[in-house]
Amino acid sequence: MLYQELLTKKNILEKQIELLKQKIALYPPGYLLCVKNGKYIKNIYVQDGMHTHIPKKKIAFAKTLAEKKYFTASLEDLLYEQKAIDSFLKYYQNYIPKTQKLMENSAYQKMITSALKPLSKELEDWASESYDKNTSYPEQLRHPCMSGHIVRSKSELLIDQALFTRQIPFRYECALKLKDFTFYPDFIIRHPESGKEILWEHFGLMDVPSYSQNAFQKLQIYSSCGYIPTINLITSYETRDHPLTVESVENLILQYLS
Repeated sequence: MLYQELLTKKNILEKQIELLKQKIALYPPGYLLCVKNGKYIKNIYVQDGMHTHIPKKKIAFAKTLAEKKYFTASLEDLLYEQKAIDSFLKYYQNYIPKTQKLMENSAYQKMITSALKPLSKELEDWASESYDKNTSYPEQLRHPCMSGHIVRSKSELLIDQALFTRQIPFRYECALKLKDFTFYPDFIIRHPESGKEILWEHFGLMDVPSYSQNAFQKLQIYSSCGYIPTINLITSYETRDHPLTVESVENLILQYLS
């Protein structure tokens, strides 16, 4: 998961770096040096190896060069971070987590998953019972999880794995009848202590107008049926530029399920 998170971070860095380069290119050539001259600070303009004193009446020009210096330093920080991420990704790209290998082996899977299930027998039985699942678009089920589920997106994989490793009982895309409709929430969860039912819906294309409109309509139906965001409905969101992160998933679990 760290690998995927860093890939996302790398993409964001690349955009930030390009924007900073464009911003810096708009400033005048050369750079500012601030040197101490007795009790005072002397502003020096450096260009093509030439050093020129900037008088007080041109302090605005010195401030402009100071801004350029700050953005240049910011660019260097981002480039250093990018280099560090590239080094990690190169080192880690072929690594397959040992837990993943273990859970892919059916000889171990049943014995191990029993140790990761909730202690409550009632909740354990609920989580292991068969249920009506969403059968639409089976070709979109592409991401196998440690829990045994196969989910539709990397973001759902993050949520599934976080719930599973924390021994929180849940069902993936289980049928839920509300009024005249049958919904398939991403996750129906039972609180590991109280047993209270909580839904978790992840909305992954909020920058697509038609998708966001459908998401809001869905939330209206949920609310009219007693599933209220922040009470018994967890919602998470993402766009292309702001993907779901491991940190945000963990924060939601701490807030609602600890």
